Amino acid sequence: MILIAGRLHAQFSNPPGELKFGAGYTHDFPKLNGYTMVAEYIFPLAMHWQGGIGGKYADMNGYPRTNGVKEFTRAKTIDFNLYWVPVQTEQQLFRIGLGYSFSFFHINRAYPLYVTNGTKTTVTWPATEETGRTTGINLVAEYAFCIPGSNLSIGIRGALYKAYTRTYFIGPMVGFQL
Repeated sequence: MILIAGRLHAQFSNPPGELKFGAGYTHDFPKLNGYTMVAEYIFPLAMHWQGGIGGKYADMNGYPRTNGVKEFTRAKTIDFNLYWVPVQTEQQLFRIGLGYSFSFFHINRAYPLYVTNGTKTTVTWPATEETGRTTGINLVAEYAFCIPGSNLSIGIRGALYKAYTRTYFIGPMVGFQL
């Protein structure tokens, strides 16, 4: 895949690429919310196609199951994305992307533990902390406005990506044309 991208890039003579930075709201599941910070290098591949290599840091927490245990998800991901660019003018750009994430997570979850003593059943919510790795597919949509007379662009990005579970993200982005 890297060789194909390099071959396409060598035959396409647009600017070398763009660095994008952003942060925004992230939702893991009900009552487990937080933020994600994103950095990505985007480069042209062919007409209407771009590639992207980036990283994300997600931090979400809350009390989704019980008020006694604060659950959290913290994940660092490395992303490889392929973008289709159906709209690209001098001032506007719209990207739709599909990619793959390699995620390194640290989670804390509370699950019910039922204990029956005779006829009485009690429920406790012990916390389980875990670290690990996972992979998964990303779906990304992004709109950017290129500021006239500048190498700067501003925009908004929405994504569905893999942190520990499927995670939703929406937030502003700033880009620097290289």
